[in-house]
Amino acid sequence: MINDALSVLEASQGWKEIVSAVEMNRAPQSVAVVLPEAIQKIFVENYGKLILGDSPIWKDGAHPDLINAGRHLEPPSIDECRTLPGELALHPLVSDRRMAVIWSADKLSPEASNSLLKLTEEPPEHGCILFVSEEDKLIPTIKSRVWSVKIDLPAEMAQARPHPASPEEWAEWIAEGKKKDPEILCLEIGSWIRHLTENGDFIRAAELDSLVRLIGAKRLSIPMIQDLTYMVVKEGVPCEQIFGNIR
Repeated sequence: MINDALSVLEASQGWKEIVSAVEMNRAPQSVAVVLPEAIQKIFVENYGKLILGDSPIWKDGAHPDLINAGRHLEPPSIDECRTLPGELALHPLVSDRRMAVIWSADKLSPEASNSLLKLTEEPPEHGCILFVSEEDKLIPTIKSRVWSVKIDLPAEMAQARPHPASPEEWAEWIAEGKKKDPEILCLEIGSWIRHLTENGDFIRAAELDSLVRLIGAKRLSIPMIQDLTYMVVKEGVPCEQIFGNIR
Protein backbone atom coordinates (compact mmCIF):
# COMPACT_ATOMS: atom_id res chain seq x y z
CA MET A 1 0.00 0.00 0.00
CA ILE A 2 1.31 3.47 -0.94
CA ASN A 3 1.31 5.84 2.02
CA ASP A 4 3.08 8.92 0.67
CA ALA A 5 2.36 11.25 -2.25
CA LEU A 6 5.91 11.26 -3.59
CA SER A 7 5.75 7.50 -4.15
CA VAL A 8 2.49 7.95 -6.08
CA LEU A 9 4.17 10.55 -8.27
CA GLU A 10 7.36 8.58 -8.86
CA ALA A 11 5.41 5.43 -9.78
CA SER A 12 3.52 7.13 -12.61
CA GLN A 13 4.60 6.68 -16.22
CA GLY A 14 4.12 10.38 -16.90
CA TRP A 15 6.63 11.36 -14.21
CA LYS A 16 9.16 8.83 -15.49
CA GLU A 17 8.85 10.34 -18.99
CA ILE A 18 9.42 13.84 -17.60
CA VAL A 19 12.50 12.82 -15.63
CA SER A 20 13.94 11.03 -18.65
CA ALA A 21 13.36 14.04 -20.92
CA VAL A 22 14.96 16.46 -18.45
CA GLU A 23 17.98 14.22 -17.87
CA MET A 24 18.51 13.95 -21.64
CA ASN A 25 18.03 17.73 -22.13
CA ARG A 26 15.05 17.04 -24.35
CA ALA A 27 12.27 18.57 -22.25
CA PRO A 28 10.56 21.49 -24.02
CA GLN A 29 10.34 24.85 -22.28
CA SER A 30 6.52 24.80 -22.17
CA VAL A 31 4.90 21.82 -20.44
CA ALA A 32 1.30 21.12 -19.44
CA VAL A 33 0.55 18.49 -16.83
CA VAL A 34 -2.81 17.00 -15.87
CA LEU A 35 -3.01 15.39 -12.44
CA PRO A 36 -5.22 15.21 -9.34
CA GLU A 37 -5.34 18.37 -7.25
CA ALA A 38 -4.17 16.47 -4.16
CA ILE A 39 -0.68 15.89 -5.59
CA GLN A 40 -0.24 19.10 -7.60
CA LYS A 41 1.86 20.86 -4.97
CA ILE A 42 4.29 17.98 -4.58
CA PHE A 43 4.52 17.66 -8.37
CA VAL A 44 5.36 21.35 -8.83
CA GLU A 45 8.06 21.25 -6.16
CA ASN A 46 9.69 18.11 -7.55
CA TYR A 47 9.43 19.28 -11.16
CA GLY A 48 10.90 22.58 -10.02
CA LYS A 49 13.83 20.75 -8.47
CA LEU A 50 14.47 19.05 -11.80
CA ILE A 51 14.47 22.39 -13.63
CA LEU A 52 15.96 24.78 -11.06
CA GLY A 53 18.14 22.36 -9.11
CA ASP A 54 17.62 20.44 -5.90
CA SER A 55 19.29 22.57 -3.24
CA PRO A 56 18.61 23.62 0.37
CA ILE A 57 17.35 26.96 -0.95
CA TRP A 58 13.93 25.33 -1.50
CA LYS A 59 11.64 26.12 1.43
CA ASP A 60 7.98 25.12 1.71
CA GLY A 61 7.77 24.71 -2.05
CA ALA A 62 9.17 28.17 -2.74
CA HIS A 63 12.32 29.11 -4.69
CA PRO A 64 13.68 32.55 -5.73
CA ASP A 65 13.44 31.63 -9.42
CA LEU A 66 9.96 30.07 -9.19
CA ILE A 67 7.10 32.37 -10.24
CA ASN A 68 3.54 31.48 -9.27
CA ALA A 69 0.72 32.71 -11.49
CA GLY A 70 -2.36 32.05 -9.40
CA ARG A 71 -2.09 29.51 -6.63
CA HIS A 72 -3.13 25.96 -5.85
CA LEU A 73 -6.84 25.60 -6.68
CA GLU A 74 -7.02 29.18 -7.98
CA PRO A 75 -6.17 30.29 -11.55
CA PRO A 76 -4.30 33.54 -12.19
CA SER A 77 -6.14 36.71 -13.14
CA ILE A 78 -5.75 38.38 -16.50
CA ASP A 79 -3.44 40.95 -14.88
CA GLU A 80 -1.18 38.23 -13.46
CA CYS A 81 -0.96 36.61 -16.90
CA ARG A 82 -0.12 39.90 -18.56
CA THR A 83 2.75 40.63 -16.16
CA LEU A 84 4.13 37.09 -16.36
CA PRO A 85 6.29 37.62 -19.49
CA GLY A 86 8.18 40.45 -17.79
CA GLU A 87 8.73 38.44 -14.63
CA LEU A 88 9.93 35.38 -16.52
CA ALA A 89 12.29 37.51 -18.64
CA LEU A 90 14.22 38.72 -15.59
CA HIS A 91 17.67 37.24 -15.08
CA PRO A 92 17.67 34.16 -12.79
CA LEU A 93 18.63 34.94 -9.21
CA VAL A 94 20.28 31.70 -8.11
CA SER A 95 19.67 29.12 -10.86
CA ASP A 96 20.41 28.91 -14.56
CA ARG A 97 16.68 29.23 -15.32
CA ARG A 98 13.46 30.79 -14.16
CA MET A 99 10.24 28.80 -14.04
CA ALA A 100 6.64 30.03 -14.17
CA VAL A 101 3.77 27.91 -12.85
CA ILE A 102 0.26 28.61 -14.10
CA TRP A 103 -2.01 27.04 -11.49
CA SER A 104 -5.50 25.69 -12.33
CA ALA A 105 -4.77 26.29 -16.00
CA ASP A 106 -7.91 24.40 -16.97
CA LYS A 107 -9.91 27.18 -15.29
CA LEU A 108 -8.22 30.13 -17.02
CA SER A 109 -10.53 32.71 -18.53
CA PRO A 110 -10.41 32.97 -22.35
CA GLU A 111 -8.75 36.39 -22.05
CA ALA A 112 -6.09 35.09 -19.65
CA SER A 113 -5.42 32.08 -21.88
CA ASN A 114 -5.01 34.21 -24.99
CA SER A 115 -2.62 36.56 -23.19
CA LEU A 116 -0.24 33.62 -22.65
CA LEU A 117 -0.07 32.43 -26.25
CA LYS A 118 3.02 34.38 -27.32
CA LEU A 119 4.88 33.60 -24.09
CA THR A 120 4.09 29.89 -24.45
CA GLU A 121 5.33 29.80 -28.02
CA GLU A 122 8.40 32.00 -27.49
CA PRO A 123 9.51 31.92 -23.83
CA PRO A 124 12.78 33.65 -22.92
CA GLU A 125 15.85 31.49 -23.41
CA HIS A 126 16.23 30.86 -19.68
CA GLY A 127 12.48 30.52 -19.02
CA CYS A 128 10.33 27.44 -18.46
CA ILE A 129 6.54 27.38 -18.22
CA LEU A 130 4.42 24.78 -16.45
CA PHE A 131 0.64 24.64 -16.86
CA VAL A 132 -0.96 22.67 -13.99
CA SER A 133 -4.49 21.32 -14.46
CA GLU A 134 -6.83 18.78 -12.97
CA GLU A 135 -8.64 18.26 -16.27
CA ASP A 136 -7.42 18.27 -19.86
CA LYS A 137 -9.16 21.53 -20.80
CA LEU A 138 -6.47 23.89 -22.08
CA ILE A 139 -7.57 25.90 -25.09
CA PRO A 140 -6.38 24.27 -28.35
CA THR A 141 -4.06 27.15 -29.25
CA ILE A 142 -2.11 26.67 -26.02
CA LYS A 143 -2.27 22.89 -26.14
CA SER A 144 -0.68 22.88 -29.59
CA ARG A 145 2.31 24.81 -28.18
CA VAL A 146 3.12 22.62 -25.15
CA TRP A 147 4.23 19.12 -24.28
CA SER A 148 1.22 17.54 -22.57
CA VAL A 149 1.77 14.95 -19.85
CA LYS A 150 -0.76 13.11 -17.68
CA ILE A 151 0.06 11.80 -14.22
CA ASP A 152 -2.19 8.81 -13.56
CA LEU A 153 -2.96 7.39 -10.15
CA PRO A 154 -2.22 3.75 -9.29
CA ALA A 155 -5.18 1.51 -10.15
CA GLU A 156 -6.13 0.98 -6.51
CA MET A 157 -6.45 4.74 -5.98
CA ALA A 158 -8.17 5.53 -9.27
CA GLN A 159 -11.11 3.19 -8.60
CA ALA A 160 -14.35 4.38 -7.04
CA ARG A 161 -14.66 2.98 -3.54
CA PRO A 162 -17.31 3.28 -0.82
CA HIS A 163 -16.46 5.18 2.34
CA PRO A 164 -16.27 3.30 5.66
CA ALA A 165 -19.69 2.33 6.96
CA SER A 166 -19.38 0.38 10.21
CA PRO A 167 -17.62 1.59 13.37
CA GLU A 168 -14.99 -1.08 12.76
CA GLU A 169 -14.29 0.20 9.23
CA TRP A 170 -13.97 3.76 10.48
CA ALA A 171 -11.61 2.65 13.23
CA GLU A 172 -9.47 0.82 10.70
CA TRP A 173 -9.41 3.85 8.34
CA ILE A 174 -8.36 6.13 11.18
CA ALA A 175 -5.64 3.76 12.39
CA GLU A 176 -4.22 3.23 8.88
CA GLY A 177 -4.49 6.94 8.07
CA LYS A 178 -2.01 7.86 10.78
CA LYS A 179 0.74 6.31 8.64
CA LYS A 180 -0.19 8.29 5.49
CA ASP A 181 0.41 11.71 3.97
CA PRO A 182 -2.50 14.18 3.90
CA GLU A 183 -2.41 13.95 0.09
CA ILE A 184 -3.02 10.20 0.24
CA LEU A 185 -6.02 10.72 2.49
CA CYS A 186 -7.38 13.25 -0.02
CA LEU A 187 -6.94 10.74 -2.83
CA GLU A 188 -8.81 8.13 -0.81
CA ILE A 189 -11.64 10.59 -0.15
CA GLY A 190 -11.64 11.29 -3.88
CA SER A 191 -12.41 7.62 -4.53
CA TRP A 192 -15.37 7.94 -2.15
CA ILE A 193 -16.58 11.00 -4.09
CA ARG A 194 -16.50 9.02 -7.33
CA HIS A 195 -18.45 6.18 -5.69
CA LEU A 196 -21.10 8.54 -4.31
CA THR A 197 -21.42 10.25 -7.69
CA GLU A 198 -21.80 6.95 -9.52
CA ASN A 199 -24.57 6.03 -7.10
CA GLY A 200 -26.40 9.34 -7.50
CA ASP A 201 -25.61 10.74 -4.04
CA PHE A 202 -24.57 14.11 -5.43
CA ILE A 203 -25.17 16.09 -2.25
CA ARG A 204 -22.73 14.10 -0.12
CA ALA A 205 -20.29 13.94 -3.02
CA ALA A 206 -20.36 17.74 -3.24
CA GLU A 207 -19.84 18.08 0.51
CA LEU A 208 -16.81 15.79 0.39
CA ASP A 209 -15.44 17.63 -2.64
CA SER A 210 -15.68 20.89 -0.70
CA LEU A 211 -13.87 19.23 2.21
CA VAL A 212 -11.02 18.06 -0.05
CA ARG A 213 -10.63 21.61 -1.35
CA LEU A 214 -10.55 22.91 2.23
CA ILE A 215 -7.85 20.40 3.10
CA GLY A 216 -5.87 21.41 0.02
CA ALA A 217 -6.07 25.10 0.87
CA LYS A 218 -5.05 24.76 4.53
CA ARG A 219 -2.32 22.87 6.33
CA LEU A 220 -4.29 20.46 8.45
CA SER A 221 -2.92 17.66 10.59
CA ILE A 222 -3.83 14.05 9.91
CA PRO A 223 -6.07 13.82 13.03
CA MET A 224 -7.92 17.00 12.00
CA ILE A 225 -8.44 15.70 8.46
CA GLN A 226 -9.82 12.47 9.86
CA ASP A 227 -12.07 14.25 12.35
CA LEU A 228 -13.49 16.57 9.69
CA THR A 229 -14.03 13.70 7.28
CA TYR A 230 -15.91 11.72 9.93
CA MET A 231 -18.04 14.77 10.73
CA VAL A 232 -19.02 15.29 7.09
CA VAL A 233 -19.59 11.64 6.15
CA LYS A 234 -20.86 10.03 9.33
CA GLU A 235 -22.46 12.92 11.19
CA GLY A 236 -23.62 14.93 8.18
CA VAL A 237 -22.09 18.23 9.30
CA PRO A 238 -22.27 20.72 6.38
CA CYS A 239 -18.94 21.87 5.01
CA GLU A 240 -20.09 25.50 5.34
CA GLN A 241 -20.18 25.04 9.09
CA ILE A 242 -16.68 23.57 9.08
CA PHE A 243 -15.35 26.44 6.99
CA GLY A 244 -16.75 28.92 9.50
CA ASN A 245 -15.22 27.14 12.49
CA ILE A 246 -11.62 26.83 11.24
CA ARG A 247 -11.03 30.02 9.26
